[in-house]
Amino acid sequence: MGSPKAAKSMLKQRIWRHRLIAPFAAVLITAVLALVVFSGLFAQDPNATSEFTAVNVANTRPVREKSESTGAAASGSPNKEDLAAAASDQDFDDGNSEPNQAFQGTMPAADEGGTATAVPAQLERSTGGSEPEEKQSPPQDQEGEETTAKSGLVQNTTCTPRTGTTICDLSNQRFDICELCGDARTIGRSSTVMYVPQSLTSNDEEWNIPAQSRKSLPWIKKVTVKTLKASQQVPSCTSRHAIPAIVFALGGFTANAWHDFSDVLVPLFLTARQFDQDVQLLITNNQPWFIKKYSAIFHRLTRHNIIDFDADEEVRCYPHVIVGLRSHRDLGIDPNSTLQNYTMMDFRLFVREAYGLPAPEVDIPYRVDKDDFEKKPRIMLIDRGKTRRFMNMPDVLRGLDWFGFEVVRADPRIDSNLEEFVRLVDSCDAMMGVHGAALTNMVFLRSGAVLVHVVPYGIEFMANGFYGAPARDMGLRHVQYSINPDESTLLEKYGGNHTVIKDPEAIRNSGWEKVGEFYMTKQDVVLNMTRFGPSLLKAIEFIV
Repeated sequence: MGSPKAAKSMLKQRIWRHRLIAPFAAVLITAVLALVVFSGLFAQDPNATSEFTAVNVANTRPVREKSESTGAAASGSPNKEDLAAAASDQDFDDGNSEPNQAFQGTMPAADEGGTATAVPAQLERSTGGSEPEEKQSPPQDQEGEETTAKSGLVQNTTCTPRTGTTICDLSNQRFDICELCGDARTIGRSSTVMYVPQSLTSNDEEWNIPAQSRKSLPWIKKVTVKTLKASQQVPSCTSRHAIPAIVFALGGFTANAWHDFSDVLVPLFLTARQFDQDVQLLITNNQPWFIKKYSAIFHRLTRHNIIDFDADEEVRCYPHVIVGLRSHRDLGIDPNSTLQNYTMMDFRLFVREAYGLPAPEVDIPYRVDKDDFEKKPRIMLIDRGKTRRFMNMPDVLRGLDWFGFEVVRADPRIDSNLEEFVRLVDSCDAMMGVHGAALTNMVFLRSGAVLVHVVPYGIEFMANGFYGAPARDMGLRHVQYSINPDESTLLEKYGGNHTVIKDPEAIRNSGWEKVGEFYMTKQDVVLNMTRFGPSLLKAIEFIV
């Protein structure tokens, strides 16, 4: 790997190369400009006008082409379904924003019909959900329904009614999913979605779907999906729509950044992105703080009103309804499992686009500022609050400075303005922290940036699945550093002969509750900067 001195030498050589080359480059540029001016290449008709038109960018965001996949194969992450019986998940997530913290942005306002306006009213389209009250009401039919034929709406759905097959798939161990094509009616007050087949029969079917991607959690809100049989009365539509809808649940392990993305935002991207914003979201067990916190992402997923399903008094009729969220693995996407071949690279670029961050072709900051001879690689150091903390933080800061880094110390629990925090992350070339949910903020880094992942003693088995593989799949560099027992406070607490130190495998075999108790909750880190040096050198090599 080399020595720490080599790292500093590498940076110094780069700076001096720029200092020597810059004067010659300046002379060359001056000569070229003089040649161009005197050759008349800048001559222009005096009556010529600018070809550019002023654009109001306040309400626009760039739309980019789908990026190529990194092709990195993600290994499976450990099964955490038994976490429901483990210690409180909040103990696994110190260093993350709490749900009751104030995030900047526009909070959706719920109306009497349970509609939460999550996008600006001017972006509403006639193909979408209920129109805002100030807009003119569409034509109504005899049942008081919006008449799509008279209003000229075109159904935005590629799904066709099935014949002879079930509409729900309960076979996946991670999630249940129902897809209703044709005549689907949502009844929020009873948490029901009803499917009206083209030809009614005497048979009816009914499913209770945990409407989130982690179906094993018993407290996930369920939605009833049923098919109508001939003897039942069809409920009249009070609001008719010509776009698809997705019904899903919040709650679960949300309020933990890793679970926010792994359990909700990535699965929602997989399920909703295909509709290119022409989809309505109906949320059961709604968490207003969640929509507020991630409002930029919701704005990019739908241009229509978000419905609080539990408070909705309407009978809404759609040509296509999906109940539940698709999921492939923890914080991961399998491109072969999607018709659109989505990847985690696509997801990261989608999130960056949602927050208006620089385009994919923009390099990491250190390489962009090539003319700044004093520029240092910038690393964000995640400062955890209660568990898995750096107990020798002054030594860590001095070591990072000695290696030539500019350190940005961040505590996501305190840096609660997410819009500003994502820009702070984007300004960094690397992110470093102890294994924990705050590292999920790597989704805001630029392509080619580095995640320096410090893994506490006893949990090496989960490091790659939780952060290593996702980082690589998103086009980031991953540097993993697993600490020794003498860098863990567990050694002083329990002694070298305790099973916690001698046999982590035995603790792991005891179940997630013991892993959480000892290695996730009771452990802090005393980082050996000498031993850690080669990992920092590797990060510098990636950056430079």
